[in-house]
Amino acid sequence: MGLIGDIAKAILILTVVSWLYLIIQFVMMEQYVMALFLLIAFFIPLFMIVYERRKYGKRAKEATP
Repeated sequence: MGLIGDIAKAILILTVVSWLYLIIQFVMMEQYVMALFLLIAFFIPLFMIVYERRKYGKRAKEATP
């Protein structure tokens, strides 16, 4: 993975960690609706990443003999 890929991966990790921190903080402040909203909103990009990874991962495996 090149420099751009490493930077993108670092940004993704930082986003996930901060999002999880916010969810925990909302639960601790008893703001369950906001925590649930963030959790549901978190799954949308997560499923997109998993879908793209599976889609392009299969192509890379099929291309190699």
